[in-house]
Amino acid sequence: MEPPLPEIAVVVAAPEGEWEPAVRSLLRQSLPPSAITVVTPADPLPDPLPDPRLHFVRRPSETAADACVEAARAARTPYVAFLHGRDEALPDWLRHLARAARDDAGLVQCGTLRLGADALVEGITLEPGLDGAAYAVRRDLLHTSGRRAGWVMVPRLLVRRRTDDTDATASAALAAGTCLVRDTHLVPSTHAPSPDMSDDMSGLRGAPELVSVVIPVRDGALTLPAQLRALASQSYTAPWEVLVVDNGSTDSTREVAEKARPDLPGLRIVDAHERPGESCARNRGIAAARGDFIAFCDADDVADPGWLTALASAAQDADLIGGSLDSTVLSPMYADEQPAPMTEQTDFLPFARGANCAAWKDVLTTIGGWDESYRGGGEDMDLSWRAHLCGYRVHYAHDARMHYRLRAELSGLARQKWNYGRSGARLYAAYRHAGFERRDNRTVLMNWSWLLLHTSDLARSPSLRRRWIRYGARLSGFLAGSTERGVRYL
Repeated sequence: MEPPLPEIAVVVAAPEGEWEPAVRSLLRQSLPPSAITVVTPADPLPDPLPDPRLHFVRRPSETAADACVEAARAARTPYVAFLHGRDEALPDWLRHLARAARDDAGLVQCGTLRLGADALVEGITLEPGLDGAAYAVRRDLLHTSGRRAGWVMVPRLLVRRRTDDTDATASAALAAGTCLVRDTHLVPSTHAPSPDMSDDMSGLRGAPELVSVVIPVRDGALTLPAQLRALASQSYTAPWEVLVVDNGSTDSTREVAEKARPDLPGLRIVDAHERPGESCARNRGIAAARGDFIAFCDADDVADPGWLTALASAAQDADLIGGSLDSTVLSPMYADEQPAPMTEQTDFLPFARGANCAAWKDVLTTIGGWDESYRGGGEDMDLSWRAHLCGYRVHYAHDARMHYRLRAELSGLARQKWNYGRSGARLYAAYRHAGFERRDNRTVLMNWSWLLLHTSDLARSPSLRRRWIRYGARLSGFLAGSTERGVRYL
């Protein structure tokens, strides 16, 4: 049985008068707030109030920060949490803050999802700081200036925040923060993420009502026909549709897709030419999808006949699912490059590869879809890790098999691995405070030493040359990404 958790009151800063998103999310918390005080210039206020715990303080925007601190000091709970009016706290936000605060922490902060005006993710905030982040503070520390307070970071993404709200929330957060002299030592939360973490945000689900298969493609006229034939041969018998998302093709990709309509009556072509990148195309597919469950595959691979059936079956007790990639059919000469299954991944949290994954549409909407700023790799790890850190269930469906095509040309292979390395450094910069660890110095030294000692492989045989280029390009990408992000990820 879980020990008693401290009560938390919440102060909502709504200087623009918009408070409904925050209040709605607070009323859905698994640990209910003791009280909700909304500081807003809005008038008139709702009558009757939607909940007896809800109170309003009318203040003009210029004095809203001071009013938030006053409301926090007047609370009758051990802790007070701050939220912006347009923030959306995920259902277990207060529970995680209370768990972290249970050991008498002075200040507890959580990670936030930063969303743009289009509701797509623009990034995450996991580093500690009072620049408008949602957090809870021990109330007695607000009464005496200069009190020292330990700082606990909950390594989860528990609040959805509009990026244009950062400045608006900073004043209230900093006003409360100036009452404290914070320890520079960051105490990690004892509730760190683990591979099997789950807050049961969605509970058990039924079978999908309609599955949407999204295929991002750019100049895929040569390989797309095989994938479409494979989809037409699926064993799945429930309703489903196929969306070919054209990401600015200049070949006959659209004509190829049109010819497949007789075998795939639910096929639609979606235009996504405005911005290159698979993430952009996938997001356009999500927006156009009519299904409540969305599966993703690539135009140069071939789905096994039972692929969609396996994903839909796994969907009933998972939120995001990764399938298996088998390169033995399309790339039999590169057996040593077979992608590792999710159950054997060793970097941080398991992730579903973008070439074979699926998720419920409401989950993708909540976590902000695919991050379009990732180019050439890393976007699938970022998507899965966001789902993990929001408390969703990320599972593996081995039977959902996709025949995977590896890069044959050395130039394309080198570019792919270099991009993977750059993305690795970027992911480390973003997720290091959630537990993503860089490789130890001994491993780094061994990797670079191996590369130098095997330079002669470039002239020995095609297979050894390919292996050297794979490793060398990835390590070079680590260097480039580390320079770009200002981190050491070698």
